[in-house]
Amino acid sequence: MANQYKGCCVSINCVDGSVVQGEVSGMSDDNETLILKRPFKNGIPHTEKEIRIKASMIENLKIIKAQLENEPVINSSQVTKNIKKNNAPVPKPNNVKQKNKTKNAPNSEPEQPPQNFTNHKERNDACFGVSLDTIVKEDFDFEKNLALFNKKAFYNKIHKKPDLVPYEKISNKYKHNENVLHSTPVKFRQVTVPSPAINEYITDDGLVVPSITSELRWKLFNLVEENGLTTGRQNEIIGRAATEMVLQLLGGGYRFNPRNEHQWPRVVVLCGPNRSGAMGVNCARQLSSYGVHTVVVLSEPGLYTPQLANEMALYQFTTGTLITSAAELHGLLDPDFVVVSLADEQTDTVSRNITNWAKSVRSPLMAIDPPSQGTPSVVVKYSLVPALPLSYSESNGKIYLCNMGIPTQVFHLAGIQYKSPFGSKSVIPLHNNE
Repeated sequence: MANQYKGCCVSINCVDGSVVQGEVSGMSDDNETLILKRPFKNGIPHTEKEIRIKASMIENLKIIKAQLENEPVINSSQVTKNIKKNNAPVPKPNNVKQKNKTKNAPNSEPEQPPQNFTNHKERNDACFGVSLDTIVKEDFDFEKNLALFNKKAFYNKIHKKPDLVPYEKISNKYKHNENVLHSTPVKFRQVTVPSPAINEYITDDGLVVPSITSELRWKLFNLVEENGLTTGRQNEIIGRAATEMVLQLLGGGYRFNPRNEHQWPRVVVLCGPNRSGAMGVNCARQLSSYGVHTVVVLSEPGLYTPQLANEMALYQFTTGTLITSAAELHGLLDPDFVVVSLADEQTDTVSRNITNWAKSVRSPLMAIDPPSQGTPSVVVKYSLVPALPLSYSESNGKIYLCNMGIPTQVFHLAGIQYKSPFGSKSVIPLHNNE
């Protein structure tokens, strides 16, 4: 059957979405593969001089150019009969007509070429600009066409005028077609201290927060207290921040929904006889006001600082539990959360029974205002620190900074140039500035 449509130019829509055009040169012996020479794929000459298309790949077939006059014209139904496989749709053939008049009949007219042959030729010429045969036979000259693109002249043209307005031209009024990208640069270092410690920290917004020494920190806290922000008010601020952190780490609104009927969380607060311990008791009192079951453990029950005594007097009015003996710790199963307020910068030792229990629990631990080298024998996951950070060790976990509400002028009295790094938040995470 191959000789019947050999020489026809066909256009084939393949099942993969591509369009192949070319001249039929034959078919395979099993009539399942169509062979095309001088093929085009998607309007571009194919790299191969001859390709083969299986019948299963044909979705649509059109005859765009019939055979020459000395060859029989192929009917598309014949092509469909031999090529159509897997029920692939094949369109009806174009109206290729021949006048069925005998040559010896009187007044017979000479046989005319098919009408659609001329139409397809005009369409091909209009599409490609030149003859199909010419395109296939000519090789594309890459070097010649690349030379037509003068890159140097093009770059000079696009860089002839600057896109941005020069700095000297910036004024209060600009034209509608002027692109002005001028703004005050962000000052990433908004806090400077007279005697910075070793480490530097950086916020999520890219602001650098230097660490300070213990001496500068005590100087700042003494100035704050002298100017009205008493120790009790400071404890209340950081106790509130610690309470909010614990509530969020316990699940926030999902855990503390009044409609939940599950068991409410239990938090153990380990407190020492110092400033940090007073902050821990304050946090326990505020957690209790949210319905959290709190257990306060005093590491040294016989020692009470004035701050700790004031906080304990308020905590006794809650429904929380107070433990003053290390032996009672063995009866505590793993709580939901543990707050560590055992030591500060002036504390060297902590009860071994308490630290051993803290190391044995599987609950997350958060320290409030710990020493820079960490709570002795205890490694925590989080640490909440006030005002400005010290140079903390890795045993303090992830550092969170609390806004204590210290006036800017008080920072200046301590020799610290300060602009708040908190933005709209009261607690922000700090990362090591490496």
